[in-house]
Amino acid sequence: MGGGNWWDVLPREVYSTLDRVETGHPWYSVYRIHDWLYAILEDGQYDEALMYLVIGEERAVLVDGGTGIGRLDLLVAELTEKPVLLLLTHTHNDHIGGCSVFDEIAVFDDAMGRESASEGLGREKMGEMLEGDAVVREYPPGFDPENFYAPPYVVTRWLVDGDVVDLGGRVLEVLHTPGHSNDHVCLLDRDARYLYTGDIYYTGAVTSYLPGGDHGAFIESCRRLVGLMPFYDWLMPAHNEPLVEGGQMGEMLRAAEDIGAGRLSEYTERRSVAANYDVPVRRFQFDRFSLSVRADLFSDKAKS
Repeated sequence: MGGGNWWDVLPREVYSTLDRVETGHPWYSVYRIHDWLYAILEDGQYDEALMYLVIGEERAVLVDGGTGIGRLDLLVAELTEKPVLLLLTHTHNDHIGGCSVFDEIAVFDDAMGRESASEGLGREKMGEMLEGDAVVREYPPGFDPENFYAPPYVVTRWLVDGDVVDLGGRVLEVLHTPGHSNDHVCLLDRDARYLYTGDIYYTGAVTSYLPGGDHGAFIESCRRLVGLMPFYDWLMPAHNEPLVEGGQMGEMLRAAEDIGAGRLSEYTERRSVAANYDVPVRRFQFDRFSLSVRADLFSDKAKS
């Protein structure tokens, strides 16, 4: 990726083409994509968590819960008066932070999601998002970084593959897409021709080695999504930027397959260390993204 600071690329170019919406919650940068669709970005924090508020005729869905540094529920209340279902693409720390303040929450029915809901995450894991220069915007009023944690939350709808979330005049199809995590889902809006990709694709540092990750499952999920390309034109990732060309899903599949088959020789290797893992990884850089995998993925290939 080269040198420089992570925030040097901000604001990303796509946002200049969207309507900026001023709100009473400056921790979030909010952009109107359509009258019924908002992108909500945490661009003051390294992960650049990106949520979407999808508004139907009867109710709305908020895709992902962000870091929890700001009050996402209060922001959403400024954007719609309709009842809101918070739907998680998966349960890593930068997606569940805001969960506990929502009344209706949907999560894929998996042991990983059930553990997340019942236990939340403590200060050690949530605090990783505040370390060093990870935060470059003033914290919102009332936020206490020393006591930052994600409380347990109540899931009101456990999702399964093929579920349909009907908002009234707008339907989202639930696609179980493990690989980045066991409980990962994508959402397909066939009418708008959008695929909400969670963390299986975004223009940044994608991984298949985090807890719940599996590179073989990642490849299979990418294949499934590529097979659905006739039904979407745009990817709506959970980090960095929305409205990525749908063809990029094919690029991710090629990258994942080439890595898995041991066809690529250029990579950087390091240890990735966090509160709940310590693992050697290899990072492969591509044009619009990188993909990092467990280094031991290649141990059997080396022996054969």
